[in-house]
Amino acid sequence: MAVPAPLRRTLHRARGAVPADVRRLARTWRAVRSGGPVTGVPPFRRVLVIAPHPDDESLGCAGTMALLSDQGATVTTLTASDGEATQGSSLPAEEIARTRRAEAQRAAAEVGASAHFLGLPDGGLAQHPNELASGLRKAIGELEPEAVFAPWPLDGGSDHRAVAQALAGVLDRGGPEVWGYEVWTALVPNRFVEITAVIERKRAALGAHETAALALDLSAAEGLARWRSLQTLGGRGFAEAFLALPAAGYRELAGQLGSDPEMTDS
Repeated sequence: MAVPAPLRRTLHRARGAVPADVRRLARTWRAVRSGGPVTGVPPFRRVLVIAPHPDDESLGCAGTMALLSDQGATVTTLTASDGEATQGSSLPAEEIARTRRAEAQRAAAEVGASAHFLGLPDGGLAQHPNELASGLRKAIGELEPEAVFAPWPLDGGSDHRAVAQALAGVLDRGGPEVWGYEVWTALVPNRFVEITAVIERKRAALGAHETAALALDLSAAEGLARWRSLQTLGGRGFAEAFLALPAAGYRELAGQLGSDPEMTDS
């Protein structure tokens, strides 16, 4: 039965009187019942966030990292390269690498995470599959994360896809859940995390990557988070989107999609 227009308007105005936490719970329950994407902060206690370059973790999931940290989770970032090929800086590559590491550490601190690095070549991760896989395997074995956040397998950029493929290769069938995040290429999500309450911390994390900002206006990521809120908040706020899969599902998807090195890296 259709709801009369006057009643719809009354119900819409009444939304403001309902506590935000209750509205979030109601949205999650509706999503579960409908089989659509679920909105909510996952209850993970240990999380590993893998980034091809310094700044990818902030672009893809800084808000979610902040929320997980706030609820007591241990959040660790692992950056595969040091971003020494960043355009726009007059510094030598070694100095760019040192600077970007320090910026990534500041960004991680803004969202309550600790930062670690593999130091592999920026733009050349696909040419170092063994070292990349070894670093990811070691981190997963030592940290024993309940979930790994990483670029989804079709995210643009050869380094991004190399990370996705390497991760798929080291995951055991019963390994941690994988939450694919988006940087260059929008994904089809099955999970949303509302980050409106921590958007300033995402901005601060992005702002820490000053060297990357010489090449890219990282604040553009805010536009993606605003767009994602259309599907969760009616466009009123900010959200991050993910394709969350069990380890076996992520391995299968990555194997089917393969990799395409003809994309541009950050």
